[in-house]
Amino acid sequence: MVLDAYFSDSRKRSAERSLREEIRINETLQRIGAALAAELDLDKLVEKLTDEATVLTDAQFGAFFYAGQAGEPLTLYSLAGIPRERFERLPLPRFPVLSTPTSERVVRVDDLHVDARYGNPPLHHGAPRAPLPVRSCLVVPVVSRCGKVLGALFFGHAEPRVFTERDERVVVGIAGQAAVAIDNARLYKASEGARRQAEEAHRQAEEARAQAEAARRQAEEASRLRDEFLSLVSHELRTPITAIMGWTQVLATRECDAETRKRALGALDRNVRTQMRIIDDLLDVSRIITGKLGLAQRRMDLGDVVQAVLDVVRPAALAKGIELHVTPERSSIPVFGDPDRLRQILWNLLANAIKFTPRGGRVEVEITRDEGFVHLIVRDTGKGISAGFLPYVFDRFRQADSSASRPQGGLGLGLAIVRHLVEMHGGTVKAESAGSDHGATFTVTLPLPQEARDAGHDGEAKTGDYRSEGSSRYAAAVEHVPRRT
Repeated sequence: MVLDAYFSDSRKRSAERSLREEIRINETLQRIGAALAAELDLDKLVEKLTDEATVLTDAQFGAFFYAGQAGEPLTLYSLAGIPRERFERLPLPRFPVLSTPTSERVVRVDDLHVDARYGNPPLHHGAPRAPLPVRSCLVVPVVSRCGKVLGALFFGHAEPRVFTERDERVVVGIAGQAAVAIDNARLYKASEGARRQAEEAHRQAEEARAQAEAARRQAEEASRLRDEFLSLVSHELRTPITAIMGWTQVLATRECDAETRKRALGALDRNVRTQMRIIDDLLDVSRIITGKLGLAQRRMDLGDVVQAVLDVVRPAALAKGIELHVTPERSSIPVFGDPDRLRQILWNLLANAIKFTPRGGRVEVEITRDEGFVHLIVRDTGKGISAGFLPYVFDRFRQADSSASRPQGGLGLGLAIVRHLVEMHGGTVKAESAGSDHGATFTVTLPLPQEARDAGHDGEAKTGDYRSEGSSRYAAAVEHVPRRT
């Protein structure tokens, strides 16, 4: 009776231990399942799966092999308990589940040293077999709900008979949970990829719409500028023509005294030259657009160009009481360029400065040089340039005030021609202004002759398709600058 009671208590205690163990296993599986289900990053999920299962089975190391394309063997994806370099050097046996991704069979080996099915693998070139450093192993496939092998869990230990049936059952349960989690992670990754592709497509569509909208606005702006320019050209041409017709009728229909005749001829001359200037600017812009504007370049003295233009504009400056100051007063600076076009550049800048500087103002011309470049600076105390218009000051057909009633005439082409001519000489031009009524500064930068020689120029005038446009209009340019009345 005593023995019966002892064995009965023993069986009871054993059953209680088994129950507690089952509860612990179920709790562990639930915890691992919840952790796997909450992880949507595939890399982190597989690492967590490998770590948890390795600890749970008391394995020395664990690995997860990932199933690639159909027909390809599984490849190592995650590892726990051993460095990857050491694991890859282990002469492990090749199990069907690792070499054939379609295999769904669990493999549990108590001792690889005595198991005839998974004995020491043959080595290359007849080398002798070496005892495997792994004796116990457990291999469990991870199979999706649709029956596809996603990968396999591999656990190893140097001691024999480490993995039990309980371990096999636990890992199979973990593998089932992992398969669901991996499927979910893959679906999430695919949906994220599709979402990113949709977002990228939406972004590209938005960019295309924005580009189309910008192109539409540019076309509308170009159309508006064209209409304004045509209206401006009509006004600028009509004004001198009206004066020419009026004075011509005066001379043709009545007797005029000497004073009236002289006044009529002067007015005719000024208005004809005004039309010539407008037409010349239009022709220059046409040549720029079609790429037919040429240069006749040679070595020359920039100081002579400056003095020649100053002689032309000085009477107009004096007529408005504008102080015209040059620094240095006389300078000899050799440059390589087209004299007529360089005079055109400086005349445009000085004529603009005098035109937009009020009576009693100041216009300065400064010449400096440094590091192989010469800087020609025209500075005035005039109307200035607003911050909103400054980026467009060198654009063709652009004027801060393009209305027919504006106080100053012109087509708004001079500065656009200046920029193109400066760039044809290998230089740059920039405009600076502190704002309206704070004056403006224009700086032309040209390379000195050494730079030109390095670019292949030999100092002789170019011939062939290049033609000088002549300098006659600059000699008479003073007629088109406001005079004292």
